[in-house]
Amino acid sequence: MNEFFPNDLVGKFEQMLENSEEVYFDSEEYLEIITYYLDVFDSEFTLQALDYAIKNYPSNIDIKVKLLEYYLIIEDLKNAWCVIDELREYNLEDTDYYICLARYWSAKEMYKKAIFFYKKALELGEELDYIHNCLGNEYLYLDEIIKALFHFQEALTLNIEDEYAFFSCIFCYEELHKTKDCISFLEAHIERDPYAEHAWFQLGMKQFQLKLYDEALVSFDFVIVINPKSIAAYSQKALCFEKLKDYESAIKVYNESIEEDDSAAYTHLQIGYCYNKLGKVFKALKSFLQAIYEDPQLDKAWVELFEIYNNLGNYDEALYYINKAIELDEMNVLYIKKRAYLYVQLGQFEESILDFQELLEMDNSNLNNYLAFSELLIAIGDYNLAIIHLNKSVLKFERAELYYQLSNCYFLIKESELGKNALKMAYALNPDLEKEMIAKYPRLKKETKVFKRK
Repeated sequence: MNEFFPNDLVGKFEQMLENSEEVYFDSEEYLEIITYYLDVFDSEFTLQALDYAIKNYPSNIDIKVKLLEYYLIIEDLKNAWCVIDELREYNLEDTDYYICLARYWSAKEMYKKAIFFYKKALELGEELDYIHNCLGNEYLYLDEIIKALFHFQEALTLNIEDEYAFFSCIFCYEELHKTKDCISFLEAHIERDPYAEHAWFQLGMKQFQLKLYDEALVSFDFVIVINPKSIAAYSQKALCFEKLKDYESAIKVYNESIEEDDSAAYTHLQIGYCYNKLGKVFKALKSFLQAIYEDPQLDKAWVELFEIYNNLGNYDEALYYINKAIELDEMNVLYIKKRAYLYVQLGQFEESILDFQELLEMDNSNLNNYLAFSELLIAIGDYNLAIIHLNKSVLKFERAELYYQLSNCYFLIKESELGKNALKMAYALNPDLEKEMIAKYPRLKKETKVFKRK
């Protein structure tokens, strides 16, 4: 143990255990040894040190407080209460003891009692930043965000390097939906610590959230000056340029980050997106291929290659790429829908139908999937299967669009009465869709005129 966390007393104690010897330690030394093991969360050595300490100093109050702390760490609340009960008679005015009492009541989900004892500990003037953080956590449990924020800010005032308090403040502002106030907090923090990388980054993120992209660019530039290896800052800076539609600058920033980037595949993917926005299809193609080279498991890159070849009319090549994407993410309904439509382009209607059937099994709550499948069946002339599908669909979604489709199918197979009944339902649900539906299904034009005359 001590080879990783050097400490002369710990080394001496562990050597005693190893040699099965009896070595003298005074009570203060035992307290240091126990504290060390508690700090590194080694419960086994903590218990051994406590056993020796209690055997040698059975009436030492500080050691009993450490025993209480140990029980709280291992969440043995029953034994923790026994120690609390034993210590009650001493009327201790001790920071560690009050903190233990607070932790006990917090573990029992009695947060107001925990707050009471943390405040008692606060009055003693020790470990103030730690106690303020603890108080902040207790107020979060009570959903009293403003009080929690106050204590996290107090902790940060006491210790500007306390990143736990810093990010807890950010969390509170987010919970309160006070982005502008958070920006003011971050600017004040940066005034105190101009080289706080995490503060500059969070400032940039909040400015980005408010669509203040030019200001965010400045913040991310400061992050990069402080830490030239900050891939997150490069990525966010590039995203700012994308939001400003300055895709050339975004590409330049992405390229600058690649040398430091452990996830270069994602960066090449983003570069490909930018080239697509610029209409530079073949440069986009090259970037997506590079992304796959860096990470063959990156399904999004395979899909983008599918999109390029699909748009170029090279459907066989497109099919290869969408199949690779589906291999990597078999449950992605969007990918399966893309392949279903591609099969239509290839004239492979049976395969397309199978994909749509699988799609509806995977995502049966999306009306658009039902509409798309029926449109496919109508387009390929399989009106009977379309009718079966639509009759099931209207039981799940009572929507005008489905009834318009159903009426169209009935009219196409000369089932006029059924078609009229479906059309009546469509009009009852949404007559405003008439023009849109006639544009899609011209057969309805004549029937709607008859329907209106009646």
